[in-house]
Amino acid sequence: MITLQENKKDFLLQWLPFGIIILISFVAYPLTLAIIGGYFLFPLTNLLHKKFKLPVFLSVLLTVILILGSFLVVLFFLIQTFIDLIPFLHEHVVLLPVMELQSHPVFTMFEGKFQTILNKLLNDLLLNVTHLPSYFFEIFLFSIGLFFSLFESIKDREWFLVYFPKKMRTLCHRALLKSSTVVNQFIHVELKLFVLTFILIAIGFSVLGLHNPIKYAFLISLVDSIPFLGTGLILIPLSIYFFLMEMQMVGTIVLLLYLFVQLTRHIVESVLWSSTTQIKAVHVFYLSAAAILIFGFIGILFSPFIYLFAHKWENFTKTSSQ
Repeated sequence: MITLQENKKDFLLQWLPFGIIILISFVAYPLTLAIIGGYFLFPLTNLLHKKFKLPVFLSVLLTVILILGSFLVVLFFLIQTFIDLIPFLHEHVVLLPVMELQSHPVFTMFEGKFQTILNKLLNDLLLNVTHLPSYFFEIFLFSIGLFFSLFESIKDREWFLVYFPKKMRTLCHRALLKSSTVVNQFIHVELKLFVLTFILIAIGFSVLGLHNPIKYAFLISLVDSIPFLGTGLILIPLSIYFFLMEMQMVGTIVLLLYLFVQLTRHIVESVLWSSTTQIKAVHVFYLSAAAILIFGFIGILFSPFIYLFAHKWENFTKTSSQ
């Protein structure tokens, strides 16, 4: 009985603080992201400090400026591209024969869905506009938190583990090392897929003779690299537009381009993850498909960790069978 009570006490002392920290991390997510960002961006700060002999303060400041500057550059590019798209879209929408399209089978099929999506987009846009002050405040908190996180990381990269129980720190240390490996692999794979998608779409748009093929191919590739989005967000509506304009050949080519890009991307992604995690490509495909079916689109983010678990499990079964 005494042993059971001691085990219960040890369990509470270990896992209760851990659970409270995780709960606080979800609530104060800008600061959590700042701490995680500081851990993963430490190599860049350390490079500036050790390689270029910059002071710690300046190395940390340059890292924060580089990250926020990159984010602002990408955001500016997206906004500028969408602003350039408005007159282009208006020019083509005006050409649509609205009265004739109301009886078009394609228009009839997508009319209700399009209206629902449009209303949802407008509602989400208005909601996000009202939350803009809180978004700016969260970005400000993230920036300050990232600065202090990087500053502390120079002294001790895992400085935040001091808040965890001592018996949990070794487990958290191993988890962080594994997570670093998975994140690095994920970034390398995504960069290669981004370049592949960009090249394929740029070639397709150039063959079709579309306006600014390089610029819009880069935009679609950027959207495709964001989790939960994809090339279909732009290419499918573009294909529907050409069908509505009685340009069936161009619409079919755009649709085939979308299917070809998706198929090629998934095959290459499976091969890349297979070579990275030492798992067969067919296993990578089934694991990624299972992750999406079980967890939904958020399973895309879980996929690298599932590959890692599958690799460890495969090694375990090989060892246990010997």
